[in-house]
Amino acid sequence: MRQRETEVDTATLLVRLARNRREVAQAQALRYRIFHQEMGATSSLKHRLLRRDVDRFDRVCDHLLVIAPRRRRLVPYISGAVVGTFRLMRREVALSHRGFYSAGEFDLAPIMARYARCLELGRSCVDPDYRSRAVIDRLWRAIAGYVVEHEVDMLFGCASLPGADPDAHAASLSYLQHFHGAASSCRPRALDHRYVDMARLPVGQIDPKRAWAALPPLLKGYLRLGAVIGDGAVIDRNFNTVDVCVMLPTEAIRTRYLDRYSRQPKGLALA
Repeated sequence: MRQRETEVDTATLLVRLARNRREVAQAQALRYRIFHQEMGATSSLKHRLLRRDVDRFDRVCDHLLVIAPRRRRLVPYISGAVVGTFRLMRREVALSHRGFYSAGEFDLAPIMARYARCLELGRSCVDPDYRSRAVIDRLWRAIAGYVVEHEVDMLFGCASLPGADPDAHAASLSYLQHFHGAASSCRPRALDHRYVDMARLPVGQIDPKRAWAALPPLLKGYLRLGAVIGDGAVIDRNFNTVDVCVMLPTEAIRTRYLDRYSRQPKGLALA
């Protein structure tokens, strides 16, 4: 997800979970515009007919929405337009519905063995007019509330680099591997048949500042909060990206976000 600083009145934005299928449809429509039209993801006939990005996980996940009440509605479903979204899947939901989305790219056994209450984050995107740090901060605060309410101990998911050529991201992938790699005791690994070596450059040839600057804003946001990266990348040709597995223990963001929500009554965290 690309990001640019714009003047956004965040006080007018509402951040909450989708309440019905119509609201989920707005999130899917936003995802279609960003992933398929802007970033070049492969569109099936179903995607093109619906003009929505849909898959089997949407029916069982929670969908976090950023709603701009004063913006012209793109579809007449809710009072305002969905301008940002994150898809959330808890472990118990995944176990009841054929697993996590990330399991199609990475072996999640190390996470499952260590963390009883983990949460997968995915399908994140923000409308181009709302790509500011303030809006991303609102999303993270809402996720923190969700973490408190469901007592989550680990966040994880796929983070993407644009384009399907890993050599174009040699510096970024090598930087992530050498400077932000997860401990071997809890390191998800790309599936063998999809594994792409991230250490494409020796550590001595990496300029950390330049490598950091080249990372997508969302991935930099994860790393600023203390995230670590799994072993190996995966080329996702359907979405025209190179994916890495990101892990973020919730204790790593407690000081910044969670403490303020732990004092609030449960159920109000996303209001």
